[in-house]
Amino acid sequence: MNVHIMFGESSSGAMKWMLSKEKRKEYVIGFPDSFAIGPIHELETEKGTECRIQWFKDNLTIGDMAEYYSNEYEFSFRQALQEIGDISIDEPITIWAAENAPEQTGLRFVMKLLEDRENKIFVVNTNDCFNKYCKPPDVFYPSLHTSDVSPDHLKIILEKTDRYDPISMDGQKKFVDEWETLSASEEVLRLWEDKSIKSVSVDHLDTFIIYSARRLEWKYGEVFLESLHLVGDMLGHLEQYVGDTFIFNRIHYLIEQGKLEYEGTLGDMRKLRVKLP
Repeated sequence: MNVHIMFGESSSGAMKWMLSKEKRKEYVIGFPDSFAIGPIHELETEKGTECRIQWFKDNLTIGDMAEYYSNEYEFSFRQALQEIGDISIDEPITIWAAENAPEQTGLRFVMKLLEDRENKIFVVNTNDCFNKYCKPPDVFYPSLHTSDVSPDHLKIILEKTDRYDPISMDGQKKFVDEWETLSASEEVLRLWEDKSIKSVSVDHLDTFIIYSARRLEWKYGEVFLESLHLVGDMLGHLEQYVGDTFIFNRIHYLIEQGKLEYEGTLGDMRKLRVKLP
């Protein structure tokens, strides 16, 4: 039975639905979060896992996902680790990753977890495959997340890649070496630039948030902006998959620093409004 490893609950849910519809008896393991944020230092160890879980509890304590990170995230993350550990040696493994920081970081992490396994491992670059097999002929998508791909398109990609060769031992070692470089860093934010993962400081995007607020101010006047609007505008122009929860938390930090003023309800993206001082 083929095992599919996906990054993000939306991606894994779409894959499970498609496989069920097609009556394909294959198994899906989905990591529950974004590897673009949070510490990954020595994440393959118990100490690193505990550090990551605690960081989410300490730093993402506001917004819609606060309850999840406080009470559910640890179970979901550890369950994914356990399911990978339980894969039998004769089961082929397919790892799906588009060209973005969370999925490419996750790909390297999983390769580290599978370092000593003898399973056949396949890697599907969702971005390349979608552009090759699914997109309209006059359109190209440079930025994509596997969760953006519909179940019907996942089916097409799966059919087209069924005859792909497994990744070579040299290819696996390259991913593991890249993981060890990444996990040596203690930064908690990663971006995808020039087809590589770049570790940056936690406040790296703060200036861009301010720039987005100023751009919206020029467009709408000096009024309080819905924080939901600011988050969406910023992520739309940035084209990075760091997640709205992380950006919303950085907006709160900027409020604490006096770099944004607010009205409404702190902690609620739909009820909080902000503007430049």
